[in-house]
Amino acid sequence: MKLICCNFKMNLLKKDIENYLNNINNKIEKERVIFFPSIPYIESFNKENYLVGSQNISFNEFGSITGDTSIHQLKELGITYTIIGHSERRKYFDDDKYISKKINLALNNNIKTILCIGELEKLSEEETNSFLKSEIDQAFLDNINLINENNLIIAYEPIWAIGSGVIPDNNCLNNTISFIKNYIKESYNLNIKVLYGGSVKLDNIDNLEKINIIDGYLIGGASLNPSDILSLQSKIK
Repeated sequence: MKLICCNFKMNLLKKDIENYLNNINNKIEKERVIFFPSIPYIESFNKENYLVGSQNISFNEFGSITGDTSIHQLKELGITYTIIGHSERRKYFDDDKYISKKINLALNNNIKTILCIGELEKLSEEETNSFLKSEIDQAFLDNINLINENNLIIAYEPIWAIGSGVIPDNNCLNNTISFIKNYIKESYNLNIKVLYGGSVKLDNIDNLEKINIIDGYLIGGASLNPSDILSLQSKIK
């Protein structure tokens, strides 16, 4: 069963969220669709018994870090998942040290983690694999005693594809995701699920679904429209 992860980023206001929930009521497959709204609206999804996660967590449990939200505060809002290492966070805020700390905090608090990895620009297959290997190792080595096949998921998002409307061709995607899975299996003896993210939408989902090794999708803009996410849900098997 493939996961469908809806990353709202910094979009939608209270009225939009109310309309969204009204439109998806009783139509969402609650066991596999996970919503990642902005923090003020996490409880709105949790109250409807949807799977809900945070788009980020602080790298510290407590303390004087203005503007951050702790894992414990987010747990009280009802999250069971979190996204860590999204390219937008890496670009502006998070380095490898912070990402590793966040993974540690999430897993120690029984919060399932979606770890985003992806290259900045189009590279050769060898260069892409080398870049991804480095991101995997930096996240895994410090947390290998915590990571298991049920609490961590990889989201492969080629950063150049996010919001561009352009995605890698199926052969490239198949090769890259195969590399990620095989490298983690060979290096860490773990069978980790790998999602694809980056301009996933209605007009390319049928083609993406031909890649059998994809375990689900991290969806941005297309997830903001309830009719689009319901249509995507019907196409993702």
